[in-house]
Amino acid sequence: MRALVYALMLILTLVAQVPAEERLPLPKPLPELLPPPAERVELGRLLFFDRRLSGDGTISCAVCHDPEQAYADGRPLSGAYPTNKHWRNTQSLINVAYLNRFLWDGRSYTLEQQAEGPIHSSFEMNLQLDYLVEKLRETPDYPERFQQAYGSEINRAVITTALADFQRTLIVRDTPFDRYLEGDEEALSEEARQGMALFYGKAACQRCHSGPLLSDQKFHNLGVTETPELLNDPQRRVTRHFFQVQMGLERGERDPGRYAVTRNPAERGAFRTPPLRQVAQTAPYMHNGSLATLEEVIAFYMRGGGADPDKSPLMQPLALSAEEQAALLAFLHSLSGTVPVARPPQLP
Repeated sequence: MRALVYALMLILTLVAQVPAEERLPLPKPLPELLPPPAERVELGRLLFFDRRLSGDGTISCAVCHDPEQAYADGRPLSGAYPTNKHWRNTQSLINVAYLNRFLWDGRSYTLEQQAEGPIHSSFEMNLQLDYLVEKLRETPDYPERFQQAYGSEINRAVITTALADFQRTLIVRDTPFDRYLEGDEEALSEEARQGMALFYGKAACQRCHSGPLLSDQKFHNLGVTETPELLNDPQRRVTRHFFQVQMGLERGERDPGRYAVTRNPAERGAFRTPPLRQVAQTAPYMHNGSLATLEEVIAFYMRGGGADPDKSPLMQPLALSAEEQAALLAFLHSLSGTVPVARPPQLP
């Protein structure tokens, strides 16, 4: 018995000698992905910036996924087709190549499916895909580019594949945090390292923002309440009710979240955990853009989230000092790296 006690004391002593950061459940580095062939990426880039993908020729993918805004748009609620208004926040396209579910409610299961949805959405780009095929077939240079890139005539599937292939190159994995995971102990400031310890410790952010992507790719209800604009603006209400009816739901005043896809009552108001690379550049936050800054996000989590009957039990009040909040903020800023540059091309 005495020998066992001594052994346990020795183990505890050795553990105590290990730096606290080395005991954190840090993820493995984000793996490098093989990019698609260059001609496919270039074709996808052309399509991404081409406003002919919208019904009236005024909207391209880049309008709502602006490269200068880390492929988000900086607005609480996404832009929409003229005379319409959207009802959800635009998510960044950074690192979408690693995702297995897309959009806030996860209703798209492939990047190609995600690329197709906004084109024919009545309140987004409002163009039937079959009509787009005919437009591109009659546009100089496009038929040759599709043939060169995919060995195919222009069709719906290859259009969305090209858009997806371009988006697969929008990768950020050179942040200070990434460099730290690769072994560069000087990559993070002392304050950011303290914030990292909070993220993976006391603040327990890693319960949802886990793994190399800093997302569990699951769906959680954080208790985010609907904003007055979403409740009172008739055009926002029209879009929400249209979506609900299209998904086979009754009209309602709250965003159904993942429930619209699964009909699982436990997923009412639940939304996909977003990855966190470039989070400091992609404000405002939450599915309805209701939190304007990272400081507001931290304060929201400290309150244990909002008031919602279906809120996740993971959301509990959190006591952080002013110094700890500043450290956590510094760590979140350390998740910013080099955003891939994509300039508007000379279109056919």
